[in-house]
Amino acid sequence: MIQCNAIFAPMLNSLLNFYQRHAARRMFSRWSPIYEDEVAENYYSAADQTANASIRLLAQQNLEDPAIADIGIGTGLLAQQIYDSMPCRITGLDFSEDMMAACAGRGITELLIKCDVGKDYWPLTEKSQNAVVSAGLLEYLTPQMLQHFLGESSRVLQQKGLLIFTYMPQKTGTKQISFWQGHSGTYLICGYGEKEIEEALKRSNFDLLEHSQPFKGCVYRDGSSYDYRLIAAQKA
Repeated sequence: MIQCNAIFAPMLNSLLNFYQRHAARRMFSRWSPIYEDEVAENYYSAADQTANASIRLLAQQNLEDPAIADIGIGTGLLAQQIYDSMPCRITGLDFSEDMMAACAGRGITELLIKCDVGKDYWPLTEKSQNAVVSAGLLEYLTPQMLQHFLGESSRVLQQKGLLIFTYMPQKTGTKQISFWQGHSGTYLICGYGEKEIEEALKRSNFDLLEHSQPFKGCVYRDGSSYDYRLIAAQKA
């Protein structure tokens, strides 16, 4: 007899992925006009932390004009910091036209490509990138989307290429996937455990370089906050 989980788990995953794509797209469309104001107001730190790690690790590799893919580039807050710190060639991928329009105004990318990065094939040449960076994206990726993100990162990175990103750690006793209600809409938030992330990296041919302790990702007016952790890995 086939167990019920074997039948319903794929259906549930597909439903969650479908819901999240549409909910997140709607949310970013509504959020884009005030996104950078709220980043400053709420002390959002993912872009800063990812930029600092990326700049430091890229400098250690002594690369000339490295190719960097910013996945879920948004308005370009992360890419801007890297661009201002070193000669580089940045390609941005995102599925929100509104966020990408704001990024285009910065004039920092060689290419901006509309792409659903948790589902679609990334239109980047195999082994073409020295680094893949991403800030504040993984909390919108279900486990199936996360594995796609890591697989595509491995495909487009050169050997010894860097993968640097933030994620929300799953708190003990909480569900991995939960609904989040914000002023821009309702969507799913995904948290990941330390071992889960590290094992997923290994499956996608990455060696872990750094795994930060939790840090405050955002602090709201009422004093509430949430944590991030940062991963730096290298393609084996």
